[in-house]
Amino acid sequence: MSDTPALLVPTAAAPAPGVAEASQVAVVVGVVAVVYAALAWLVLRERTGHRTLLGALADRVAGLDGTPRWAAVSPFVQTAAILAAGFGVWWDISFHIDHGRDQGPFGTPAHYPIFFGLLGVMASGVITCALAAKPVPAGSLRLRPGWRLPLSGVFVVVCGTFSLIGFPLDDTWHRIFGEDVTLWGPTHILMIGGAVIALFALFLLRAEAVQVSGPRRRYVFLDIVTGGALLIAFELFATEFDYGVPQFPLLNQPLLLVLGTVLPLVLTRARRGPGSALGSLLVYLVVRGSITALVAGPLDRVMPHFPPYVVEALLVEGVALVVGTSRRFRFGTVTGVVVGVLGVLAEYGWSHVWMPIPWPGSLLPPALGLGVVMGVGAGLVAAWVATRLDDVAGTGTEGAPPVRRGHLLAAVGLAAVLVPLAVAVPRGATPDVRAQVDLAPRAGSSRSAVATVHLQPADAADHATWFIATSFQGGHTHIAPMVRVSEGVWRTPFPVRLDGRFKSTLRLHRGLHDMLSLPVHMPADPQIGKPEIRVSSGSQAAFVDDEQVLRREERTDLPGWYWTAGYGVLGLVSALELGILAWLLTRAGAAARAARRPAGIPSGRVPSLTR
Repeated sequence: MSDTPALLVPTAAAPAPGVAEASQVAVVVGVVAVVYAALAWLVLRERTGHRTLLGALADRVAGLDGTPRWAAVSPFVQTAAILAAGFGVWWDISFHIDHGRDQGPFGTPAHYPIFFGLLGVMASGVITCALAAKPVPAGSLRLRPGWRLPLSGVFVVVCGTFSLIGFPLDDTWHRIFGEDVTLWGPTHILMIGGAVIALFALFLLRAEAVQVSGPRRRYVFLDIVTGGALLIAFELFATEFDYGVPQFPLLNQPLLLVLGTVLPLVLTRARRGPGSALGSLLVYLVVRGSITALVAGPLDRVMPHFPPYVVEALLVEGVALVVGTSRRFRFGTVTGVVVGVLGVLAEYGWSHVWMPIPWPGSLLPPALGLGVVMGVGAGLVAAWVATRLDDVAGTGTEGAPPVRRGHLLAAVGLAAVLVPLAVAVPRGATPDVRAQVDLAPRAGSSRSAVATVHLQPADAADHATWFIATSFQGGHTHIAPMVRVSEGVWRTPFPVRLDGRFKSTLRLHRGLHDMLSLPVHMPADPQIGKPEIRVSSGSQAAFVDDEQVLRREERTDLPGWYWTAGYGVLGLVSALELGILAWLLTRAGAAARAARRPAGIPSGRVPSLTR
């Protein structure tokens, strides 16, 4: 008998859910091969002195205002690719919420724009490298005699590669652990994170272009657009909250909103002056609003709500007017404190206007405290990035601290970003709540019913972070807070669905981490060996761990070290990616500083990154 774990040998009778079929794997491999072959041909032709259509286009665009040819075309390719991928992600999430899991990398039409968008991100970096010709910025990587790669292009290739690696890793993860239908799955974070971080390369590319050919007016506009793209991209990490089906504690939402506004807006305002934060806000509102309208309109999927960020942008502009931006780290720190307090309060109010889950008042003390820590951390990181870009472009300010101190402040900032997440992300479940469930079928139908629950203990939901009714994955979605009838008695605000593929559950989130759920109806799922769950009227039922309900597909029969090893490997991959990118940005700044040193100082190699 083989000792191979059964999880590595799915049987034909019970294929693992969410796993790619051989035909889909073949399609992915074929498409990637074609794209890579085309990019290889472009590189070969350009590096051997032959004219290409893309090269001719780059020359024409570069000729308009003297932009280097390697910086002329690729930013537009990357921006379009990220826009396509972002739209695909929002479409895909809404599809999963309305319909449940898919089968493989092309199990839904939404996966196509994601896949091709990630390919486009990687391709844009290759285009930058392929078209690289003198003048190239200081610190460019020497690949062979006569061919030096701008670090912005290398930056994008690294990010795009890590994102694309996420596709096969995602399928492997599903084969081992079962499908994790959550945005925050490790491989999902790897794919999305690579594309998000790649946006910083656009700032670097334009700083490198300024270094070799001087500033251009359109660079200001394009950096403002990139700032808006970063607002959109960072908000993506909070999307489960936008749909009303978060699988992690609510405290994460205000923290992510602080991170997702302070970092992009501080960076943009520091680099591009008065009004730039408001310009990025406008880009965010137009694009994010268009995606919401498209997903909820023609595509007829559950509507993704979103935060407006108007107050945060105004706060950034206000802080810049009061304290200035020449001292980048002071500007970032003060902005982080202000947004961590006033920005969180503004989003608290907005959550009661147009968000699926309103924030309770009890959330404010930890949200404000950790929000300030998060804001300061994000502000320090943004200030460090802005300072390195100043170095690259040669536009540094007199208030810049010594490089070594700047690196230390950035490390402190990164730690300040991670600590609040380490507090907020962990989930718990104390299943000490039961309820009598009474069902009142809707007139003329047994497919749905208003559920009234008598909680035991009666005060179990009195100070809940949320207590919401959810019916989803049956073709459409209904989510709304429970209605309090009397002490210990609550009812659903709509008839919950009890038929078909619908999953209907009552979700109770207490304190900062305790997340429970009472499943009222769960369809049988033979593919994963799960029976139907249907609560009968008048029966007693127990609240269970919320994760067991929302993520039924995940395997529960694996040793704990499997999960530790899986998350550990993907964590190391992510750390490696961030380390490479930080090194590239630091190298670019150090090389540019060295190139501007007085004559007589050796410049044949990249200098120390800390002097």
